[in-house]
Amino acid sequence: MSVISIVLVLFLALFLVVGLVKSSLMKDVSGLKLMLLGINITLFGGIIAVDPNASLGGFEYIIVVIGLIVSFVGLGKKD
Repeated sequence: MSVISIVLVLFLALFLVVGLVKSSLMKDVSGLKLMLLGINITLFGGIIAVDPNASLGGFEYIIVVIGLIVSFVGLGKKD
């Protein structure tokens, strides 16, 4: 039961990050801020992936990939 609640919280966080990136693309947010957000998400997922006590069933690697995608979106954004 606790694994299901953790996965639901992570999916909620995923949708929150996607919404944040979408809204920041529509506003005049600099690409540097998006890149920093992506780096932070990547580091968060990497720390979870390295921790031997955290077993999310591979979801931590999805967090890392999402962070990389957000970083590349920030890199491609024109200031």
